[in-house]
Amino acid sequence: MKFSRLKRKLGGLLGLDSYYWENRPNGLYCLNFHRIGSGEDTPFDPCVFSCSTNELDNHIGFIKQHFAVISLTELEQLIKSKSPPTKRYMCLTFDDGYVDNFTNALPVLKKHNVTASFFIATGLVGNNTVPWWDKIAYLIKRYKPSEVILSGWNQKIIYSGNQESYIRDILSAVKLCKYSANEQILEIERELSHSTGYPDAEFMSWEQLNTLLAEGMEIGAHSHNHDILTKLTDDELFYELSHSKALLEQYLPCQVTAFSYPVGNKSTYNQKVIDGLRNTGYQIAFNFLPGVNISPSNSPYDLHRFPIAPEADEAALKNMFSYTGKF
Repeated sequence: MKFSRLKRKLGGLLGLDSYYWENRPNGLYCLNFHRIGSGEDTPFDPCVFSCSTNELDNHIGFIKQHFAVISLTELEQLIKSKSPPTKRYMCLTFDDGYVDNFTNALPVLKKHNVTASFFIATGLVGNNTVPWWDKIAYLIKRYKPSEVILSGWNQKIIYSGNQESYIRDILSAVKLCKYSANEQILEIERELSHSTGYPDAEFMSWEQLNTLLAEGMEIGAHSHNHDILTKLTDDELFYELSHSKALLEQYLPCQVTAFSYPVGNKSTYNQKVIDGLRNTGYQIAFNFLPGVNISPSNSPYDLHRFPIAPEADEAALKNMFSYTGKF
């Protein structure tokens, strides 16, 4: 990552942006989105919003001009062939299963006639469960503590005037802590004397997921409870991998062979998790780390994805794809 940033800085100074863009390698490029819309009015985590509906429209139009958009089914066939990619392929993915993926993203995808894949945390479907990151953001936004320090943290997080950055830093500390997110939420609730519940959750229903499939989209698993998998016992890990797959295949007319790791950085999955995926019937898995997969058949359970950030324009996308690692 540091090398990529240095390369990008030098390339800009030397006027090489166009050169690197035109000479980006063949391979698998994956974009990852979460929420689509505006995070300004949400009672929950604003950091989960990837872009607005108009920005998504622009992004998909740009992608269609410069990449060959493929489905997960086509990607699995490419991986099984063990042939190196001969084009710049692109997979479009959405994580978690927020309802705005249905209301805001699906019409844009249909407009552009492209297939995208939606990775679903099944414990959030068909009920009113609020996930741990949204609970934490809600508590911070409601009670506005000037600082937060929990058991297992190395240092306190202090509010410095930017609420979004404050929430992001607190969530980062929660992810790094040895204790589960739910244990940390209970501690925050006690510290803030919170006992009144949470607003309604904002996730898709089984009916909406069925509609996604009927409209030509694809579904993958994102675990059941969206826990960090490396923190789990062997039995808990098996449950997260197998139960999410079983539920999706029970309620939806599809075979689920693709998985995306919750949180998705290197500390959240390991060889034990990969072995669990393979033994449970998954064929491919995606992380949340930027990079071009130039040999996807060599690492089908460690496929890299580019995260999309709000207000990214065409120049930002070009630089992101041009100055990056190759895997």
